[in-house]
Amino acid sequence: MDWTWLFVLICPVMMLFMMKGMHGGGSHKHNNHVEHELNELKKLNVEMKKDLNELKNSVNK
Repeated sequence: MDWTWLFVLICPVMMLFMMKGMHGGGSHKHNNHVEHELNELKKLNVEMKKDLNELKNSVNK
């Protein structure tokens, strides 16, 4: 019995599983990092708006 056709079919299927495992595992960590950075930037934005308003008020007096 010739088994080469089985290897030809198995290789692409194994590659799909390996690629899914490589990219699927790290995306959650990356998303958490991006979300954390976004939250930090939002906090800084609020602080800068507050500082800017204080400066505007001090100049207008």
